[in-house]
Amino acid sequence: MIDSGFQDVLGQAKKMLNDSPFQALHGLRVEQSGDHVMLRGNVESFFLKQQAQETVRTATRGIEMINEVLVGPTRTS
Repeated sequence: MIDSGFQDVLGQAKKMLNDSPFQALHGLRVEQSGDHVMLRGNVESFFLKQQAQETVRTATRGIEMINEVLVGPTRTS
């Protein structure tokens, strides 16, 4: 069960990613896993992975964040 504190953090992190000037960050997922925040998805460069991590870190306010974003060509279907 997600407590309201985590929900606020997740919501803030998602909003910050969606408000990012980097379009590639808009599709990333932020999820709760136990007492951690997980950042998941795919981006095309390590620069974008780092940008996503720093964006979410701002919202997590000391909650451990695990960056599972994969770097490589993104698929278009």
